[in-house]
Amino acid sequence: MSVSPAAWGLLIVEVLVVLLTTFGIVTVTYQTRGQFALLEQTRRAQRALWEEWGKLLLEESAFSSPSRVERVAREQLNMVLPSVESIREMEYK
Repeated sequence: MSVSPAAWGLLIVEVLVVLLTTFGIVTVTYQTRGQFALLEQTRRAQRALWEEWGKLLLEESAFSSPSRVERVAREQLNMVLPSVESIREMEYK
């Protein structure tokens, strides 16, 4: 039984399509894994930045507390509260 040249041509085309599809699947799988690894790395960086942001918020609240501001004003800037006699009201028109 002999196979016609058209059948051989069709077989070759089918084999090429299967091979190209296989290589395409492998390529897409590889790219997907790389993108997923990048996504996870970005998520870790985001978590680290959120942690740092939280620490900075705590530090800001500690540095801006009224008692600390008053202490720094007294000790480092030699500021004092004015006496009652030196306080004047201003009249706005």
